[in-house]
Amino acid sequence: MAESTICKTKRDGTITFSDFGGTNSYEVAFEAGDLNVAIPGRVVNVFFDRGEFGATPCIRYGDDQPMTGTFTAYLRDATDATAAALMDFLTQSGFVDANWTSTLGANSEVFLVAVDFAIEGTDHGEAADHGLGFNHCYLTGSIAEGDPSVITVTFTSYAVYPTVT
Repeated sequence: MAESTICKTKRDGTITFSDFGGTNSYEVAFEAGDLNVAIPGRVVNVFFDRGEFGATPCIRYGDDQPMTGTFTAYLRDATDATAAALMDFLTQSGFVDANWTSTLGANSEVFLVAVDFAIEGTDHGEAADHGLGFNHCYLTGSIAEGDPSVITVTFTSYAVYPTVT
């Protein structure tokens, strides 16, 4: 099958968080549609021959590099004891703190989630929807007051490449 001829827009995307085993999930709502992800892959090491590349360069993969991403959503709540709220993921409080399990397991020191970016395709006549999955994500963020007030979420995914579906 050839690559789709339908250009995707922010209306086609959905961001969802999930915990260990997908027991809990949270779909980000009221977000701007400005997800931005960097996928640096692995470090590429080059070994010179007396400071030169040589006729055939000696190039090898080095260390893995984590992926990073960011998006913004509108501030709607600070915390909630009965349901997940976006701020709960950044502050590790409320319902998320009490009920979610890190993707590293229950005894993990660091709280990580999976971040999934679903891309609509079937509504445009394609055979399937697609998406990118970012495993083991540590979330941080910031709040900016305004009209509306905005939460900027930044994540670091401790995986080399996303899962592509």
